[in-house]
Amino acid sequence: MNLPWVAIQRNPISGTGTRASLIIDLIRYLKQKGIRPRLFSNRERMQELLRVRSQENPPVCVVAAGGDGTVQDLVNRYPDQRIAILPLGTENLMARYLGIPRSGVFVGEMISRGATREIDLCQMQQQRFILMASVGFDAAVVADLTEFRKGNISHLSYLKPLWRTIRSYPYEPLLISTDQSSEEITAYHAIIVNIPAYGLKLNFSPTANDADGLLDVILFKKKGLWSTLKYLYQIVRGSHLNSPDVQRIQANRIQIRSARPVPVQTDGDATGLTPLEITVLPKAGRFIVPC
Repeated sequence: MNLPWVAIQRNPISGTGTRASLIIDLIRYLKQKGIRPRLFSNRERMQELLRVRSQENPPVCVVAAGGDGTVQDLVNRYPDQRIAILPLGTENLMARYLGIPRSGVFVGEMISRGATREIDLCQMQQQRFILMASVGFDAAVVADLTEFRKGNISHLSYLKPLWRTIRSYPYEPLLISTDQSSEEITAYHAIIVNIPAYGLKLNFSPTANDADGLLDVILFKKKGLWSTLKYLYQIVRGSHLNSPDVQRIQANRIQIRSARPVPVQTDGDATGLTPLEITVLPKAGRFIVPC
């Protein structure tokens, strides 16, 4: 008889130290519920097991034991599987949005109950992401952090990359076009929102809907450090969408190009350079959620 089972992908960086005890709590709880856990640190081994077993005995779900980068990795590797999140990263934006605390027992109970929520995903070239993308200054900070990252990161890890970006960022103009309009818009920073969750609890598009089949695109049209600081102040206050040089549009597809390559980040990870095209995949993500 085939027992129900789950595959757990542990992030080798964030799933260590004291956070490893949360994985142990999850494993113990699943065993008590008669669900067999299979824990992996090696992505390729987990992928091979799922390839072999998914036809005859598919898993209850796959578990992202890590941060938002781990969640994004599973969304791309296993588009047909339900995903549960054990939040072990620095921000854990997706888990926070879904109301999932940092608790192995809670996540184990959530998996055993099996409530599922379908959410829009986004696709950029061959890469899927969930929360948001940005092109410009903050993506340059993320790219700098990624280049020099060693071990776990905290909010303090961003200080040096932020300082280096402040000193060197060139503010290249971005040319934005969408499927909703023939007009091409020029801006210096673009935020593409699928789910209204961002680091430091900043909220670029509070009314964004995770299942409406649309992207919320926030465009900042003035360049320079002082304009960036002004925009940040407005975002913290929640007044940026009232600014005459900030534009919000909605679209199913967006294209961004620039004369020189500009950094791009998705869900907090560096994801290359412009040019890019992002499209919505309506309700393509299935997540295990609290009842």
